[in-house]
Amino acid sequence: MENTLPADFTNKLAHILPENEHQSFLDSLQSPPITSIRYNSQKKLQNYIDNQKPVSWCKDGYYLSERPSFTEDPTFWAGSYYVQEASSMFLGKVIEHILPKKALRVLDLSAAPGGKSTHLISLISSDSLLVANEIIKNRADILEENLVRWGNSNYIVTQTDSQVWGSLENFFDIIVVDAPCSGEGMFRKEPQAITEWSLDNVNLCAARQKRILADVLPALKPSGFLVYSTCTYNTQENEENLAWLVKNHHCKSIKIPLEHDLGIKESSLDDIFAYRFFPHLLQGEGFFIACLQKTGNNNTHSKTKKNIFTLLPKKQVDIFKNWINIPENHQFYTYKNQIFLLQEHHTQSISQIAGTAYIKHTSLQVGELKQNDFIPSHDLAMTNLVNANISRLELSYEQAMQYLRKQDFTIDTPIKGWALMQYKGLNLGWAKILPNRINNYYPVHQRVRK
Repeated sequence: MENTLPADFTNKLAHILPENEHQSFLDSLQSPPITSIRYNSQKKLQNYIDNQKPVSWCKDGYYLSERPSFTEDPTFWAGSYYVQEASSMFLGKVIEHILPKKALRVLDLSAAPGGKSTHLISLISSDSLLVANEIIKNRADILEENLVRWGNSNYIVTQTDSQVWGSLENFFDIIVVDAPCSGEGMFRKEPQAITEWSLDNVNLCAARQKRILADVLPALKPSGFLVYSTCTYNTQENEENLAWLVKNHHCKSIKIPLEHDLGIKESSLDDIFAYRFFPHLLQGEGFFIACLQKTGNNNTHSKTKKNIFTLLPKKQVDIFKNWINIPENHQFYTYKNQIFLLQEHHTQSISQIAGTAYIKHTSLQVGELKQNDFIPSHDLAMTNLVNANISRLELSYEQAMQYLRKQDFTIDTPIKGWALMQYKGLNLGWAKILPNRINNYYPVHQRVRK
């Protein structure tokens, strides 16, 4: 691979690495990428991790000795883990360092396919709200599927350009911007990134990143935190963008404590702290991350919007009490013929966002009523909120894969009516068991095709 790297890129190594590391860095690009996963703390299967090596900077991250076929693992579809590059898991360390102990509004601006969002929602409190945004529709679809699978109930998925978010002034406590970049850190994992790289593309990306940051920064509260990351090495898309923000947009740099011997390089140019990951120094791909705090006073008060949600009538609420363990401070609401289980302050935040952004999905959407018959949603199935008196049916591996493929399967059971299909005790989705057949309610668009 070394001979295929652009000369302009190798000439830039002097700006990012000492000369005595150049060759080991280039050699590392010829070794195979490492597979890593991050477990879902709500759905962790302990026996799965006994022989796995942990990722030093992420308590739920682990390396795999080989890459299995995740598509053929029912626990993947149950949301037990997320396949994620290890370096990017350092986001958790940053968030843990800055996380205030209060209800937060958090925006993940470029959230697809969902690694950062599933990580963020595992870290913030249940009374916080995550806004996972992705402008490209097919990527937003994948983002939604991954968040539904993860099983939390305090998020929305939006599909809105960065320039729109600025109109929500002083709204978010934390904004995460994993910016589109020139992809130098992906040279080993995605070789096509090499052929797409050029100095012109670096310049284009840096300018685009500045636009995105300037667009979204007004939506961050004073004293709020901006977490900026890329999967590239050059300073133009990284430290220089941070310096521009500090100089022109009332921000200050935040230092993140590092344990010794992690292999992470801390950069501190002009008192701007950033953290770099290189494949010759640790088990992970190229990655850059930094945290800034917005300074200044909050002189703008958010305008109250009319609540788009309507409280569900009590006689209908009674239908759900046998289905759902209702968390504290949650109530049932309706919107556009769908039923949601939400916290009141989330309905107010979501209503305000709805006046600015396109909301693709709101959690927790629990299902719908059809002539007083409740049709439970797949969202509900993927949470841990389903009441214990609702039937569960444990499937074999073969039955679980048939269910996920929406194929016909049979099982000898006395259960009748609605039941959660499970594998190793993890929810896969709903089925309705009738005298002569099983109606499979796994979402058609998510069925496993392999």
